[in-house]
Amino acid sequence: MVSSVEPQHVSLGKKRKLKIKDNTNSVVEGTGKKRKLKMKDNTNSVVEGDGPKEIQMAEDAGQMVQSVESVDRISELPNHVIHHILSFLRNVKDAIRTRSLSKRWRTMWFSFAALMFYEQKFVAGIGPEDGSNKENLFRQHVADSLHTYLANNAQIHKFLLHMTSFDLTDAPLVDSWLTSAVSQDIKEIDLQVGFKDSKLYTLPEVVLSSETLTGLRLSGCILQSFSNIMLPRLQKLYLRKIHLSELILLSLISRCPSIEDLRLIQCSGLKFLCILHPSLSRVDIHNCNQLKKVDIIAPNLDTFWFCGKKSTPCKVGLQGCNDSLKNLTIEHPLVSRDFCKNQFSRFSLLEKLDLCIFDKTKSFTIFNRSLQRIALKGGKKLTYAQIHAPKLVSFELKGENMSYFDFTAPLRLTDAKISLASITESKDVEVLDGNKLWFKMVPFIERFGPEGYKLIMHSNKIGAAYYTHLCVT
Repeated sequence: MVSSVEPQHVSLGKKRKLKIKDNTNSVVEGTGKKRKLKMKDNTNSVVEGDGPKEIQMAEDAGQMVQSVESVDRISELPNHVIHHILSFLRNVKDAIRTRSLSKRWRTMWFSFAALMFYEQKFVAGIGPEDGSNKENLFRQHVADSLHTYLANNAQIHKFLLHMTSFDLTDAPLVDSWLTSAVSQDIKEIDLQVGFKDSKLYTLPEVVLSSETLTGLRLSGCILQSFSNIMLPRLQKLYLRKIHLSELILLSLISRCPSIEDLRLIQCSGLKFLCILHPSLSRVDIHNCNQLKKVDIIAPNLDTFWFCGKKSTPCKVGLQGCNDSLKNLTIEHPLVSRDFCKNQFSRFSLLEKLDLCIFDKTKSFTIFNRSLQRIALKGGKKLTYAQIHAPKLVSFELKGENMSYFDFTAPLRLTDAKISLASITESKDVEVLDGNKLWFKMVPFIERFGPEGYKLIMHSNKIGAAYYTHLCVT
């Protein structure tokens, strides 16, 4: 029979046996001959032990289990931490799923919204029974969603609008959507609008005067000069297929005291660009083919990536980044040619270098004591390269043929990848048996560290056996 008593009232004899049932339906059983202790949770748990000591242990364990079960740490997170977690979710559906985490999270997703509207995906999901004018249905969907959030005074963390069927008649509608989003202390805006007959959408001034905006991505717009531009918290500015002048861009950057990441992709209207900013850590310039000259003066610049067509020559200067630059990528043959004229030694912290070699370049020199990774592409006529990089551990070459690389400092390479187009011919495959291609590989093999390495030679048309034979680990 099970009796409900307190542990201090238990009287123990020679043959002690006791069963106790507490308010959690747990049973404690003790005996003098056998010493056992079994514990489960509060669902019909049983504890067997010997006397008051085992009973006390059982009670302590039960209290500990109850204490652990009563703590719901995920519900105690501050609002700003939960919002930060939600900011990594890709869409509203994922945010809604967080309701199952706890009672508090059931409503948190609604107080933090990332509204993302992709017209192309929306239209693709509409069947014939839903109506013929799919573009109007998309516009109504955006308007209704914004109205719902504004009516509930919900914070809109991110507003994304990719509108492929944009027409200038839609400009007032898009203006109103952006104005509504900015009014909710928005953090990120991603706007991509299509255009017809070269008629671009002009971004409203309200977007460029947000005090809370930290990220701004624009594509297919025109930026005009406004007197009230001020983005005190903006950290990331991505402009793609934007028409703007140098003065407008420099004025915009100067009104962004916290900007760290600037990316210009396929922008027009820029010819001579001088970027001066103390907080910039990354600058990407891709295929802005009207550019003639670029100068970057940014003492904290960590990464610079320049990409362009070889038919559009451009001068690039990084004089103000000598003591900060760590990652440099030049995908422009003419710009790379200029940098190969002993300019790499200026960057005292440079760790990673990616270069597109000019086709007519026959030789070049890379001298840098901090470089750890080098990737080279192109160079049809390249025959000789001198590399002085004592910290180099990774080397990659993608080109027409195997040039001779003179490593002038002791190395401990652990990774090398060679992709050559010329070894696809059958006569070149025979080089593996001991002719010039193999001898050109000797400098690489000699530079590998003794602790282990990986060497790969690759061609799209090469045989599997040949590829495997050149993978050394």
